[in-house]
Amino acid sequence: MNKIQSFKNAQEFQELFGIQEHGEVKSRRNKILLALLKSPSVWAYCRERGDWSLLAIKSMAELKTKLTKMISDAGVHQGLENALDLNGVIYHSDIYETDSYRGIPEDGSIGFVRYINHSNNSGVFKMRAGRFYSKLIDETNIGQALPQQVKTWLCEEFSQDWQVYIAGTLPNFTLIVDHDFAEIYSGEACSSGFNSCMIDRGFHTFYRDSVKAKAARLVDEDGIILARCIIFTEVFDEEEKLWRLAERQYAKDQSDILKRALVDSLIKAGEIDGYKQVGADCGSSRAFVDVDGNSLSHKKFRIECNLDWEDKLSYQDSFKYYNLDCNVAYNYTDSDYSYNLDTTNGQLEDDDEEMFYDEFHDRDAYEVTDVIYHNSSITCDSDDLSEFTYWSDNYYHEDDLDECPECGGTMLSPEYYADELFKSELTGEYYCCQKCKDAAELQYKKDNWFYSALDSKYYENAEDLTTYNAWNPELNIYEPQNVCIDMIDVYVNCQILFRIGDQLYDEINEQTELPLVEVEEEALIGA
Repeated sequence: MNKIQSFKNAQEFQELFGIQEHGEVKSRRNKILLALLKSPSVWAYCRERGDWSLLAIKSMAELKTKLTKMISDAGVHQGLENALDLNGVIYHSDIYETDSYRGIPEDGSIGFVRYINHSNNSGVFKMRAGRFYSKLIDETNIGQALPQQVKTWLCEEFSQDWQVYIAGTLPNFTLIVDHDFAEIYSGEACSSGFNSCMIDRGFHTFYRDSVKAKAARLVDEDGIILARCIIFTEVFDEEEKLWRLAERQYAKDQSDILKRALVDSLIKAGEIDGYKQVGADCGSSRAFVDVDGNSLSHKKFRIECNLDWEDKLSYQDSFKYYNLDCNVAYNYTDSDYSYNLDTTNGQLEDDDEEMFYDEFHDRDAYEVTDVIYHNSSITCDSDDLSEFTYWSDNYYHEDDLDECPECGGTMLSPEYYADELFKSELTGEYYCCQKCKDAAELQYKKDNWFYSALDSKYYENAEDLTTYNAWNPELNIYEPQNVCIDMIDVYVNCQILFRIGDQLYDEINEQTELPLVEVEEEALIGA
C-alpha cells in the first residue's frame, strides 16, 4: 500500500483543523471535512479500492466536487438501472428515475424533485430535494460509507443547488452589474434580512475610490435587491494570473438559494472567473472557488488597495490583510501586512475601543450577540450574523436548523437535537411535532401497507388480510374489500359479515340468506 500523505506537516493540519482556545472556550475548524477523514468506514472504502484520493481533500469545495462525481460514477459501476438527470449530473438508481421534466415539478415547486418510483407502481411523485438526494446517496457504496455529518451537508448543498437550478428556469429576477455601490448598500433598495453591517453606513465609497471593483445584484420586478455582492475585477495570484472574483454574497433573509442564484447568473453572464463559496466556510478569506466549483483555497490572491488613514473603509471579508506601504491587500495571513481591514469602524486606524471576542469567527468585535451553534451557546459579531437565523427567540446557525419533512416548517436539526424532536421508527425520519409524525406515518402506511376498511386500519403484511364481498348499491354489484383474518369471527358473530360457503359478504338477502347477486369467482381474488 502506498504511503498516504494528506498533509505536509503538523502545521498544515493545525491550519485546517486546529483547536482554537480562548479562555475556557474551544472550537475546531472544518468539522465536516475532519469527520470524513476520521471515518473508519471511509478508510475501509478507500483501502478496499486502493484509491486514497478522497482522504487527500483539503477544502469543502473540493470535497463537494469529488463526492458528487463519486456518487454519480457509483451508480454506473454498481449497475443501477434507472438514470436521473438532476442539475446537469447523471445519477443512477434501482428505485427512482426522472422523466422528460428532468426532475422539475410541473407546478414549478421550489425545493422539490419530480421522479418516477418503480417500487410504487411506477407512479410519478415529488419529494423534497434534500431528502430525495439522501435516498440516492444511500443506494451507492460510497454513500453508505460516508459519515452522517457529511451526508447531511451534501444533501443541504444539493437542495440549495437544486432550488437555484429551478429558480433559474423562472423569469423572476434580473441581474445588474455596474458601479453603483451606493445602491447595493442602501437599506431602502435592499430587501429585508440582509444582515450586513455596512448597510447605510456610507462606507461604500471604499469600492469606488480605493479598489478596482463592480457592484452586482439581483433585483425583482419592483427593482428591490434580492442578493448582492462586490466583484473585484483585478485580482492577481502568486503566478501573476489575473482573476475576477466575486466576494461574499448577501441576500434577502440570508437565503443561500438567492446567493447561489446570484453567482449562477454572474457565471452565465461571463462576469467572473471565481467566487467566494456559499454556505459552509464562506467566512474564510481563502474559500474561493472557480466557476466550475473547483477549490481555489490553495491560491494566494492580492489586490491593489489605495487606502489611507482618513479614507472610508468598508468591512473586508477576504482581502483584509493590508500593507499600507505597498498599497496591497492580501487574502492570506503569511503575507507582508501591517493592518487588518476586517473592521466595522469605517477607517484604517489604531483603535483602543473595548473589544469583545467573537467565538464563531475567532476574532474580536465591537459588539457580540449570543447565538446557538451546534447546540452550544457562543458569541458572534453582531454585525456579521449572516450564517444565523432568528428563530424561536434565538439566533441559530444554519446547520442547527432543518426543514420538517412533513409540513416544511423550520425545526431543529436532528444531527444536534435528536432528543428534542419526534422520530418515527416507521419512516426513519425526524419531525417537528407529534402531529407531523402521525401524519407522515399515516401517509407511509397508505403508500406501503394494506388497508382494511371494516376496522379502518393498515396492516403491514398482506398475509394478515383476506377479502370479503362489499355491496355497492349504486352499481348493484359486490366488490372485493380487505378484511383482517383475525377479525373475521368477531365480525361474523356481530353480523357485520356473513359467511356463505367459503365466501364473506357484508350484505345478503335476509329472507333467503343468500347473496344479493351472484358473484363470479375471479371477482373475489386480491388483497
